[in-house]
Amino acid sequence: MNRTDRIYLAVHAVLTLLVCVQHERVPHWPAYAVWNLGVFALIVVLAGKQGDSVAWEFAHDWLPLVLFTTVFEEISFLSLAMRSGWQNHYILALESAVFGGSPMEWMHARAKSWLIEFLEFGYFAFYPLYPTVGGVFWAWRKRPAFVGAFRKLTDCLSVGYAICYAPYLLFPTQSPANRAGVQQIGSAHGGIFQHLVRLVQDHAGVHGNAFPSSHIMLTFVVLMFAYRFLPRIAPWLLIPILLMCVGAVYDGYHYASDVIAGALIGIILGGIQSRQGLQPSP
Repeated sequence: MNRTDRIYLAVHAVLTLLVCVQHERVPHWPAYAVWNLGVFALIVVLAGKQGDSVAWEFAHDWLPLVLFTTVFEEISFLSLAMRSGWQNHYILALESAVFGGSPMEWMHARAKSWLIEFLEFGYFAFYPLYPTVGGVFWAWRKRPAFVGAFRKLTDCLSVGYAICYAPYLLFPTQSPANRAGVQQIGSAHGGIFQHLVRLVQDHAGVHGNAFPSSHIMLTFVVLMFAYRFLPRIAPWLLIPILLMCVGAVYDGYHYASDVIAGALIGIILGGIQSRQGLQPSP
């Protein structure tokens, strides 16, 4: 088993224990327990079969792409399993002290209509980012310069997500939009990318998991690995990633504090892991 396997075995074990211990505060808790045990078994099976064929290897290596989403969603439903209420007031107080007000409101008062679609393009770029860069690493995994790169990238992302899961449960916060009772605090100037982002958010948006932003964490981890292994395209990735950071705040998906914290986690983890030795983790 590799590091990602072990991380997600531990995560699902902890979540199972959490729903059992806090069952009075978790509606339908047996369903969560059964789901977690099922995923636990799936990880074990795929880890054991990965050497049998390329198909099994692919299924094992790309399972984390599914787990990044499913665990993120599950934890959003368990946000208040350990705390009695949202902790947004701390974030609001911090932003008021640092920025003198709300960065989101400041943007809405000044953003030009032509700029908004660029921000939405940046935010939409999140969705294909890891599959594209990770796909290149996986396809080239036998090339000498890329041996271990995919494994290191995915392991690094798994560590980053694990770091984010703790405050999601211990310091649960809602995004500004969810706090206002909507999925997106958008603009009347809707373009194609704003509609695409809103389509995804309307069907997959969550009500917790705001601080820190694991989405921004992922993008900066991928960016750090791109600078290490794909230096010619990395500067081009930086442009939509910066737009994504601003767009996440503009649309009310995150506070500026969420974005900054997620970026710092991603830069630190990605910067360290992408420079380490490239042999796959055991």
